[in-house]
Amino acid sequence: MALALFLAMQLQLERPYWALISAVFLQIRPETGLVIEKGLCQIGGTLVGGALGLLILAWLLPYPILAIAALTLWIGLNAGASAWVRQANFIYGFAMAGVTATLIVVIPIANPHATSSIGIFHVATARVSEIILGAVCATLVSNLFWPARVEGLLRSHARNALNQTLAYLELELDLSGTHDRRHQQVDGLLQDIFALSDDSSAVAYEGSQGPGRARAAILICHKTLSLVARIRVIGRLMRYHDDLMTDEMRKLLVVLRTSFTAMRETHSAEQAMTEAQALRRYLKIARQEQAEDAPALQRRLFLVARNLTNDLILALEANRALYSAEDTQLRAPTLKPYRDWQVAAAVGLRSALVFLLASILWIGTASPMAIMLMIMPVIFTITFARLPQPDLVLKRATLSSALAGPVSLFLALPLLSMANHSFLLLILALSGPIFIALLAISRRETLPYGLGFCTPFIILVQPGTQMDFDIARVASNALAITLGIFLAFLMFRLITPPNGPGLRRRLVRDTAIDLHTLLGQPANLREEWLNSRMADRLRWLTVCDKALPASRRHYTDLGLTGLNLGQVSLWIHSRIPAQPSPALQSAAADWQHALATAYQLSAFGKTDQHFKQASDTLLAAMANTPSITHRQQQQIAGALERINLTFPRLAERLAPDWQPDDMATSSSPTV
Repeated sequence: MALALFLAMQLQLERPYWALISAVFLQIRPETGLVIEKGLCQIGGTLVGGALGLLILAWLLPYPILAIAALTLWIGLNAGASAWVRQANFIYGFAMAGVTATLIVVIPIANPHATSSIGIFHVATARVSEIILGAVCATLVSNLFWPARVEGLLRSHARNALNQTLAYLELELDLSGTHDRRHQQVDGLLQDIFALSDDSSAVAYEGSQGPGRARAAILICHKTLSLVARIRVIGRLMRYHDDLMTDEMRKLLVVLRTSFTAMRETHSAEQAMTEAQALRRYLKIARQEQAEDAPALQRRLFLVARNLTNDLILALEANRALYSAEDTQLRAPTLKPYRDWQVAAAVGLRSALVFLLASILWIGTASPMAIMLMIMPVIFTITFARLPQPDLVLKRATLSSALAGPVSLFLALPLLSMANHSFLLLILALSGPIFIALLAISRRETLPYGLGFCTPFIILVQPGTQMDFDIARVASNALAITLGIFLAFLMFRLITPPNGPGLRRRLVRDTAIDLHTLLGQPANLREEWLNSRMADRLRWLTVCDKALPASRRHYTDLGLTGLNLGQVSLWIHSRIPAQPSPALQSAAADWQHALATAYQLSAFGKTDQHFKQASDTLLAAMANTPSITHRQQQQIAGALERINLTFPRLAERLAPDWQPDDMATSSSPTV
């Protein structure tokens, strides 16, 4: 930050403090790869916003109301688009595109008589230069002085995700485990998976092994999702259908839980791998020793356990690749954000309304302090929108922004007035408050306090070559900034993303559509394709659950069931020969569509007899196919039996959530 301020003053930029603010936001996540990625996003957003700002001025400078309307639309579009990405750095790029355009447009409109074409271009280049300078300085220092690496973060995220997964595997096999405990465990696990996925893109900037580590991190995300979906097959069978359990199945559950506990409690990744490989050997021998007349459900359970162990070993191998990625050839698609137009509309409307209200105050009062209302709240409403509790974050930022005014008036300005244009004294006077704020920014728990103090403090003091020490200006701007952040807090309370029946209906419908179209994807990427699309959808289903009473929180289970049904269907289709008979091909396609339809109907409290008929037709077609062995037919029969137990239970649980008209409008999947 000191380097950015020094260079901005040496280059005689008009407002050097914007270079400081630019550098502040890059310290939120100071790891080298994340700083580089955010710097690129910041520069890209700044250039796009600068170009749009010049375009608005070129066409609408004589019509300030239309110019403000265009800015409002632009900010709303950027905020809405930010809801369709997951990574915080990309979200910040959209925020910079909106704010840079605001800075370029509002200042000339505030002084129309002193504005010319050259002046407008100067304002635009100055704002863009200041922001880019701060980003470049932060990136440079992050690489040269005490660099922290994203690879360390990924290892920590991966370790947490694997430990959470093993804990969930244990919990699913624990008869004393409660529905609430399982939900809490899944919520925590999903957060770790998203943290691992979101940070993986930045590790690519950290040397030649970066891309390999990124691929390994993504594979861990996919395999942990698969593990969660697979273990639920065993857990639900154990809890709800104990009468179908055999002695061999009960012994298997004990062995699985013991192995998962041993893997979780070990402090060595190599020991965990040894335990997993021993479990795989045990399962191989146990499957071979099953009696010929073993129930189909038992054979299916042993197969699920084997596939689960294979996924666990792959996840542990990917974790090993995070430490040494020279030879890794892992490939998996990144997790896709769930894109819902109503969610994007809510986020865009909120940011646009904050800016519009601030603009109305500025136009109505003609007060320069109202300009501050148009800048800071926009940044915060966009960058904080994806946080779990954005209103709480803004509440904390409002409290610390209220402190920035007194500190500026009674501490910073008196000291700065004695600096006598000395850069060293200027930095010394600023260092105390800013350094404390940066310490707060370095921790997730205190980040809102640090950011809420640091950025208003810099805007109030406005360090540079021409400081005016105007107490009235500082006091009025302090009031405006605090009111602006408080306004953003109120908007987060008033306009919240949808989490009711409409969103639940769309989430279920989209999952059913994926089950319909799953076989249309490349054969070697079908499971990863489904996982990547279901991950963020599961997060939204947990949001829907939290909005419901505890007795009705079944939608996370519903999402995990959809994920598992996709995996089971892929396994069944993998047993079908490459050149099936027309009857088998038709039966398999009809069964896949019946599966998707039955899943969606069960989500709305209804059952579908066509799925049972389609399953019987598929089994009959397989019986007439010589390449499908009798054991494979038994395993498939066990899978179909298990699915037929699932749908009625889901329908019974979810029926109270839907009125008859809801079910009527949602009974058929849209393909």
